[in-house]
Amino acid sequence: MTDSTSSLQHSERGGVAKVFRAVVLVLGLILGVIAAIFGLASLIPGLGPLSTVAARFVPTLAPIAALAGLIVLLIGIVAVRRRRRRTGAVTTVLGGIGAVANIAVVTVLVGAISSAGGSVNLFTATFGLSAMDAASPDRKEVYDKASSGDDLSLSIYEPKNVKGSTPTIMAVHGGGWIAGEPDAVSSELRTLADHGYLVVAVEYELATEDNATWNKAPAQVACAASWIQSHADTLGADMDRLVFWGESSGGNLVANTAGAAADGTAESSCGGKVPAPAAVVADYPAYDVTGLYENAPAGPGAGTGSRIFATSYTGGTPEEFPKRYAAANSATHLTADAPPTLVMTAMRDDVIIPADQFAWVDAARDRGVDVETVQIPLANHAYSQKAKNSLGSQGHLSIAEAYLSERLR
Repeated sequence: MTDSTSSLQHSERGGVAKVFRAVVLVLGLILGVIAAIFGLASLIPGLGPLSTVAARFVPTLAPIAALAGLIVLLIGIVAVRRRRRRTGAVTTVLGGIGAVANIAVVTVLVGAISSAGGSVNLFTATFGLSAMDAASPDRKEVYDKASSGDDLSLSIYEPKNVKGSTPTIMAVHGGGWIAGEPDAVSSELRTLADHGYLVVAVEYELATEDNATWNKAPAQVACAASWIQSHADTLGADMDRLVFWGESSGGNLVANTAGAAADGTAESSCGGKVPAPAAVVADYPAYDVTGLYENAPAGPGAGTGSRIFATSYTGGTPEEFPKRYAAANSATHLTADAPPTLVMTAMRDDVIIPADQFAWVDAARDRGVDVETVQIPLANHAYSQKAKNSLGSQGHLSIAEAYLSERLR
């Protein structure tokens, strides 16, 4: 091989390496901008749509964004040392901001979760995210009929290697009463079953423009509870350790059913006595349907959909149907006999504002109900549902399980 050929090959390799470094640096700049904006928007609530979107995903993406920031910081430092001083310095600054801001976010979230009795695995929250609906129930059972005549079913997740009756969770999904299905968070339901709970997830009739379900869905949820009680021996359900658990609109349904059951006034679509639970768990619950309508923001954003939820569920506005809204509002069903309740609130919720959730808490406590509240900082509505094993998912599950371990002893 001649010296000129060798020199040419060396030059080509050097050119490829130079292009590679340039591409890495450009990608680092882009990633740094994203990580920095995401971290700052997560910490600062006044950045408009940026803060809204960040709050919706921060309990899922903050650990990943922090890692991205650290990688960009390293890229910038290497670039500076290779005499790409200006571009390297910008990359270093962006990476530093992204890393520091997102580490701060993770610290705030983990601190809040730990203070509430929960726990998280940061490695899993960074590298172990998975689909929320990846699991399947062990079986399904029909428990009632919808007004259309269609079957309504229960998805049953059974604990393994458990002898005797077990604590039982009746899980009621959210979706603004117009969407959602029992197995939407099946991965979490499976986790609860793996931790020793019998989980029964409820399908109920969804509202449409032409089918208000304010007086149907609650009775169907009550029927599901009655079905669990009548099949307790077959299921292995411990009715002394029955829990109602609902998210968003599901939180409204479990609160109303639990309150009415405790008071002896719950109406089941299939008849029978409705059992009162030993405890209730509610994630970002839609306690105030009137507030859901009245507090919807005027501009574009996730909260504008709350009026659609309220009007579909009740069939109209609060002015048109005040009695329907009163019947749907959870405060209506509050008595001193209501079961102990855990309420987990996303503090940047723009769909169900925290003030409406806390108003129910205050009313419940005024009646002597045992209510425990957990505030999830920086998080928006449905923060727990983006991915299994996220900070939000791990957090709300571990907080609730710690709460139930005390209440169900």
